[in-house]
Amino acid sequence: MTVIILYKTLIVIFSYLLGAFPTAYIIYRVKTGKDIRNEGSGNVGGTNVTRTVGATLGIITILSDILKGLIPVVLIYFVYPKDLVLLAIVSVAAIVGHDFPVYLKFKGGKGISTSFGVIIGLCILPFAVSVALWIRILPIPAILITWLIAFAASRIVSLSSLVAAIATPLSFYFSKHPLPVVIASVCFFILTFIAHRANIKRLIKREEKKIKSKGA
Repeated sequence: MTVIILYKTLIVIFSYLLGAFPTAYIIYRVKTGKDIRNEGSGNVGGTNVTRTVGATLGIITILSDILKGLIPVVLIYFVYPKDLVLLAIVSVAAIVGHDFPVYLKFKGGKGISTSFGVIIGLCILPFAVSVALWIRILPIPAILITWLIAFAASRIVSLSSLVAAIATPLSFYFSKHPLPVVIASVCFFILTFIAHRANIKRLIKREEKKIKSKGA
């Protein structure tokens, strides 16, 4: 029993450390020799990489951050697929790692891409075997559509992410995911709001920047 607890603890630590891997910081440092925290919005994420050094590196960053969330969930599926509590803890640990990375003195990104990687894993892998696949994957389109509608209406990335965060636990609950996963999705929602606290202040003051459409 002690050995099993040790293994599970190591998996949680691994999930945090993987989530904490500062993809945007490293890509930007290699490309420019500078610290991305001092450039653009200062955020250590794919959106800031896109704004400062281009879409190609931005997409690479976003995909890498998605993998940081997906890999721990896949690992749990192959090692402890019936331990839904461990699954929930590992899912949250990966996002906490991205938001508060030990490598960057706990000042990380917003966690949106890493959260989405976790969500993909939770929806696609059959942890809840009694639920049909089409029901299990509903959170993915629900969250994406919510984000797109919010963005089309506001043209503000942070606001769209916050609205999608609110939809996340609701979509997991109504698609009949196990209780530990639903609780984890509530944590995703909370972490998103914590990571966006500066954006929320700017939104309240109506100072948050919009992304202009072409020709605007």
